[in-house]
Amino acid sequence: MLHTDDDFLTAITAQPADRTLRLVYADWLDERADPRAELVRVEEEMRDLPVFGDRFWELKPRRNELRALAGAEWCGRMRYGTECAPVFRHGIPDGWRERWRLIREFTERWHSVPMGDIGGRQAEIAEAEARLGRKLPPSVREWIAFAHDARQYPDWHNVWRDAYHLEVVAGQPALALLAQAEGDYYWGMPFAAFEQEDPLVRDYHPDLANDRYDLCVPVPDVFPYPSTTAFAISHGIGCTRGGGGFVLDGNSASRFLGIIALHFPPAASLDETALFEVDNVLMQVWARSWVRVEVFKPLVSDQLASLLFAWSRQSGSYHGMFVSDEDRRIRQ
Repeated sequence: MLHTDDDFLTAITAQPADRTLRLVYADWLDERADPRAELVRVEEEMRDLPVFGDRFWELKPRRNELRALAGAEWCGRMRYGTECAPVFRHGIPDGWRERWRLIREFTERWHSVPMGDIGGRQAEIAEAEARLGRKLPPSVREWIAFAHDARQYPDWHNVWRDAYHLEVVAGQPALALLAQAEGDYYWGMPFAAFEQEDPLVRDYHPDLANDRYDLCVPVPDVFPYPSTTAFAISHGIGCTRGGGGFVLDGNSASRFLGIIALHFPPAASLDETALFEVDNVLMQVWARSWVRVEVFKPLVSDQLASLLFAWSRQSGSYHGMFVSDEDRRIRQ
């Protein structure tokens, strides 16, 4: 029998996936006029919602207020804000607005950058259009808003890992969105694609064949991203820095794919990439020959962790994915 607040929290810690227990706890809190009951119910409702839907973004500001009122210690015991729940479980929508909501929620969960809803930063968007002398496509306007919300450093305008760079590509009829930190590689869109709401994005680098570092050319043999949002999703995943990860290719990847479906729900699809998720684990599979696994925080020994540990040793490059033996002894 559960009679005290600590009784419930202890039980929830032991069975974090038991949603019925959480809702019983919410009823118990309601009987005591405890406002944390509302937070439990909001969290449980949001858990089932697509992160790109209206209802999710209607609830999110209230959830954040309630988390602040409940306090970090209690939220930590309830695993509110400390776990990285799947983002792609409802697939990747077609619309650019919905995709930008998905990108924002992915960035908040995997990059730990708080994100509000789409439609903001109108002053920054107006400044960019005035400076460039161009009306920008809707998805590019949303890129500007996102890039300003994602910035983490006052002296460097980063987006994930690289530099925000909304400038004309040198020698090309194209607009750069992002520059690699070294400043010699750009991602941008041809002006000819501006008629699209969500324009394609190409890779550019200096014209090395002619020793022209002041002019850029499209990177050969690199296919363009079909849309700005596809670029943002792919690049955001590629820059993930969670609790660790590993990469497999060739025969190891092919053999690994045969057992993924036993442990992961059905995948979301983005171009030639499949994305598999469970809590705190994201797996990216490209063209059935390359696998990238990232974890949000180190995993303790359970069935999934054991599976990943066995395969990570074949990659030769895994890092930080697993709780150390000493930490495991302490936790036990």
